[in-house]
Amino acid sequence: MSSVENRVLDGRVALVTGSSRGIGRATALELARCGADVAVNCRRSEEEAPAVCKAIEALGRRTVLALGDTRCEEDVECPVSRVEEHLGLVDVLVNNAAYALCKPFLDYTVEEWQDQLAYKGLAYFLTARRVLPAMLERESGVIINVLSTVALRDGAGELAYAATNGAAAALTRGLASEFGRHGVRVNGILVTWADNAFDPADSEHVAWLDRFALGRVTRVEEVGRLAAFLASPAASGITGALVPVDAGFMCQ
Repeated sequence: MSSVENRVLDGRVALVTGSSRGIGRATALELARCGADVAVNCRRSEEEAPAVCKAIEALGRRTVLALGDTRCEEDVECPVSRVEEHLGLVDVLVNNAAYALCKPFLDYTVEEWQDQLAYKGLAYFLTARRVLPAMLERESGVIINVLSTVALRDGAGELAYAATNGAAAALTRGLASEFGRHGVRVNGILVTWADNAFDPADSEHVAWLDRFALGRVTRVEEVGRLAAFLASPAASGITGALVPVDAGFMCQ
């Protein structure tokens, strides 16, 4: 069985940001397999996002396409309101939308640095702030932030991405501490490299494999399964954790 437990998330409404492809798509589908109704979010309507919605419906779950750039306050209000209108209040928020700009530190422009900080440092704040009031009123809710291990390790060559992930990691722990007594759990998932971004035909990519204890990179489905577990009652005692699913990168 691929899911944490069959239908363990029945009756829950989930919103997964950046879920038209990759880790977000795998997470949205896994939550649906576990019984949740899942809203799919991306910045613009592309072929991938409607296809994810169709896949969720094929699993027997309700879905809605909630377009919006989660780095913009106005764009957060619209998709979350659409989710609430069509599916109900958000029980599970998975923050995932991001983009890593890799370049030497001295080559960043101010605009590039600010843009990178906005992907997780600002966007994860905006989405959490929008869904938290209803979670607190019900004394129930789960927020899961997808992070990079670069938040905790050397970030040379991608320092802006390291900074935004570091901010989101601090946000994760802070939210868990502030709202745990009100029934809201907040955790982070640490990923180094997922297979959707790995090219086995690229010698530079392959050269990195020795740095992973498993000799491979993380599979997107593995991230989805961890997210489903953290969203489920089986993880009721876990909050404020930064859980690696990194194919053993951090232990090398």
